[in-house]
Amino acid sequence: MADKHYKVCIIGAGCSGLTAIKNLAEQGIEDIVCFEQNPWIGGNWKYTATESHSSVCSTTHVISSKKMSEYTDFPMPDNYPDYPSHQQVLEYFESYADTFKLKRFIQFNSKVESVQKNEDQSWSIRLTGDQLVSADYLLVANGHHSAPNHPEWKDDFSGIYSHS
Repeated sequence: MADKHYKVCIIGAGCSGLTAIKNLAEQGIEDIVCFEQNPWIGGNWKYTATESHSSVCSTTHVISSKKMSEYTDFPMPDNYPDYPSHQQVLEYFESYADTFKLKRFIQFNSKVESVQKNEDQSWSIRLTGDQLVSADYLLVANGHHSAPNHPEWKDDFSGIYSHS
């Protein structure tokens, strides 16, 4: 039996998870939880040298202009350069979350271990520590860099192998 039931569960508080929370809340859906495995928002835009999550490099700047990268209803600051740094992008996400009061829906340091679709079409979500919750709807916004993709031959390679 689940510890708690939600209307909507979102996995990941990066750029997609944040805007999903915002848009759902604007439609009057308040029974939302967003599980974020880290103690911060922003997904891979948070630089860290540790292996806690997929991270941008310390010198990363966006490769699309700020006008093409910003949320349509929340422009990036005028003083940002055309191609902001990862620190500026992260500050932008923080401002977005604060402006729309999104953090109240986010459960930080909550890593999703597994999800399962139930017979009644709801979802069971198991977190680290065996916490079990359920939701009517599930949005997975964990990013495309969440798990490394290694070539099949890596174990047979005799040289130095490192994953980017």
